[in-house]
Amino acid sequence: MNPVVTISGGGIIGNYISLRLDKSNIKSVIIEKSKGQNSQKENIRTLTLNRFSKKLLDDIGIKVPFAAIKNIYVFDGDGSGKIDFSSTEIDEDDLSYVVFFNDLYDQLQNQERHQIFFDNEIEKIAIDNETNTSEITLSSKDKINTKFIAGCDGRNSNVAKIASLNEKKSSYDQTAITFTAKCELDNVEDAHQIFSEKGIFAIMPVPKNKADSSHTIVWSVDNKNITDNNIENYVYSNISYFEKKLATKIEVNSEILNFKLFNHHFENYISDHIVLVGDAAHSIHPLAGQGVNLGFADADALCEEIADSYERSIYIDQATTLKRYEIRRKNMNLLMLKSMDFFVNLFGSKNLYIKLLRNFGLSGVNKTQFLKKFFINHAAAKNNL
Repeated sequence: MNPVVTISGGGIIGNYISLRLDKSNIKSVIIEKSKGQNSQKENIRTLTLNRFSKKLLDDIGIKVPFAAIKNIYVFDGDGSGKIDFSSTEIDEDDLSYVVFFNDLYDQLQNQERHQIFFDNEIEKIAIDNETNTSEITLSSKDKINTKFIAGCDGRNSNVAKIASLNEKKSSYDQTAITFTAKCELDNVEDAHQIFSEKGIFAIMPVPKNKADSSHTIVWSVDNKNITDNNIENYVYSNISYFEKKLATKIEVNSEILNFKLFNHHFENYISDHIVLVGDAAHSIHPLAGQGVNLGFADADALCEEIADSYERSIYIDQATTLKRYEIRRKNMNLLMLKSMDFFVNLFGSKNLYIKLLRNFGLSGVNKTQFLKKFFINHAAAKNNL
C-alpha cells in the first residue's frame, strides 16, 4: 500500500485531514488504535467551533447539530469587572457554535471508515532514501510506504515518541469538570463565563437533540479544592454560588465527567517525513474553547501545503512542504498557549492589587471599542488563529 499521507490517530482532526485530502484526490490512510465502534455514550462532552472551523466542516459536507452563540458575557465573580461580546459588533450572525463531541466524531469517522486500520498502531518508521518515502511497520506487522506521516494521535502522541521530538509540558494544577444541566437563562443564544475562587465556570447552550437539557457546563477547579473521590460533592456543594451569580436554578442532568489540565507543546513539529498536528503538537487551557479550533487551523494549513506540493510537481519535497506548515502554525499556536496561561494566572491570583487591576482591565476593555472589537474578531476567528 502506497498512500501519499498516513495519519496516526482516527480522531476528529485525523479524520478531517483524511476527508479533506480525499476532496483533493490525494490518497491517505488512517491508523487507529481503537476497535472502531461508534460512540455509544450519552452526549455530554461538547466542542466550541469558531466560524472558521465550522466553515471548514461545511466545505467538506460535514454538518452536525449545533447551538449558535451570539453573545458572550465574561465577569469576575469576586469583583465588579465585566466584559461582553456580541456578534452584532462585528456584523456577523454568530460568534461561535457548540456541538457535541460524539456527533462530530461519529460523522467524520463514518465518512472515512473504509480507509482506517482499526486496532492498530505505528511501531516503526524507516526512511527509504531511494524512493523518498517512509516505510511504516504496524503493530499488525503490515507495512505501508508513504510520503508523509501526520501525527494526529493526541497529547501522548506515539508518532512524536518515535520521532524523539522535544516536548515541553506543565500542569495547570486544575481539573476540568463538564456536564449538562437544565437552567432557564434569559437568552438561549448567550454564553456566560465567571472567574472566581470556586473556579472558572462557563455555561453555554447545546444542540437541540439533547433531551431535557439546554446548556453545557465546563468548570475548571484548582486541584487543592478537590480529590478524585469528591468531584461530584464539590459540584453539588458549590453550584449554588453560580446559580446566584446567574439568577437561575442549575439542575445537573447528566454524568459528571472530569480530566486533569495541563499544557504542552513541541519545540519542533516536524522530523524528516513526520509532522505533528493538533493536540499531538500542542494543548492549551479550555477557558476560551480554542483547542479544537487550533487543531482545525493546523489541519487546514497542512492540507493546503500538501495539496499545493502535490499539484506543482511529480517530485514532492517533503522537507520544504512540512517546513512551510510549521512556519505557518508553530508561532501562532505558541502565542495562543502563552495567552491562555496569562489569563489563567491573572484570574487565579489571590493578590488584592491584581484583583483590582483585572477588574479595571475588564471594564476598561468593555468601554474601549477598538480593543473590544479586536478581542471579538479574534474569538470569532476573523483574525487568523
